[in-house]
Formats: sequence, C-alpha cells, structure tokens
Amino acid sequence: MSIELLEKEQELLSEIGKRLDQIKASYAGVVPEKVDIGRLTQEMGERAHELHMSLKNRGIDPKHHAYMIKNRELEPDHEEFYMHVHPVEDLLAFIDDPHANDDPVDQTVGHEFTFTVFSRRWGHDDTYTLARTDMGWDVKFTHSGPCDKGGRPFLYSNFNNDMVEYPAGLEGHLEWLWDRASDQGLSHDAVQSALVELANWVKATTESAPRGSVWEGY
Repeated sequence: MSIELLEKEQELLSEIGKRLDQIKASYAGVVPEKVDIGRLTQEMGERAHELHMSLKNRGIDPKHHAYMIKNRELEPDHEEFYMHVHPVEDLLAFIDDPHANDDPVDQTVGHEFTFTVFSRRWGHDDTYTLARTDMGWDVKFTHSGPCDKGGRPFLYSNFNNDMVEYPAGLEGHLEWLWDRASDQGLSHDAVQSALVELANWVKATTESAPRGSVWEGY
C-alpha cells in the first residue's frame, strides 16, 4: 500500500520523477540533446531531500536499505544524501511500498561451512571449517580462531604452514561474500557454493605453482 502524499509532496514527487527519468535516459544514451547531469542531479537531490523531510515531519520516516546508507556515508536526513540516483530510487520505492527497502534477515551467522584446499606440504586435500560470525569468520583447523571478514589471521596462517598458495584477491572476495550474506540474506547453500568457488580458486593457484627442477624443496 503506497503512502498518501500531500499536494505539495505530490508536486515534489512529480518534479523528482521528471529529473530522474532525464538522468537515466542520458546515461542510457537515448537523449539526443546534451543534458546537464550535474544540474539535474542537484535539482533532483534538493527536491528529494525536501520530500524526505516533509514526510518525516509528518511522522513518516523514509526507510532505506542499510547498504545504501553505508555506501553514501551520509544519514538520509543529510541534505546531500539524495544527490545520487540510487537513494532517490529507494525513496520512490518506499513511497510506493513502505516495506520495499526492508533489509533481508541475515540467515547464516553461526552456520558452519567447509573449505577444501590442496596442501603441497602433505600432498593431499585438507578441509577447513569456516563458521560465519557477527564480525567475520571463525576458522577451525590446525590454526584456529576468530578472523576478520577477509579471513585474517588464521586462514592464512594455515595456508602458510601447509604450503597452500592463494590468489591475491582472496581476502577481498571473502569480505565481499560476508557482506553479501549479511546485506542480501544469502541462504546457507548460497554461501557454501560461493566458498566452494573460492576454495577451487585456491586449489588451482596451488596446483599451478612452479615445482620440480630448480623449485624442488621450495
């Protein structure tokens, strides 16, 4: 059920919508004439802020996705919060449906996952257990303990101990996965599937490392 707007709020909504459409059309390259994106964004943002505050003053506090506030690094009441297409789209979605921006429930904090890699030191696969925590991951293997979202320090101390090579981007991918599990409420199976992809990436990196000849014993 959409929010019933006052006459002035309806006018603001119409003005916001016109500018948003122009901006998106310009980005898509379907506007023949040159469009001043900066001016349109400024005007759109000012009107969106005015509409936001009008609703809030009536006891209707527009809700945004948590990741939107995090990405903007501003509170929704800030006059510059709406100087971007995405938060404006959030505002319009909220007006159409007050529950449109409800964040999904984080389903997997406390869940345990497997992470299988190849150990060059021992010549076989090893399976670690990674439990998702409120702050990151809890690694269970030879070196066990709480880690940050990127898996530091214990995931990598196990790798170093057992001669497991890993790609430079692994830490960032693990953090990305943790955040997506939180922000999007990923299921257990979705998180496990993503971890299998990352573990396979680690195995491929280890197995492609130089060996034999001058590398013997490295």
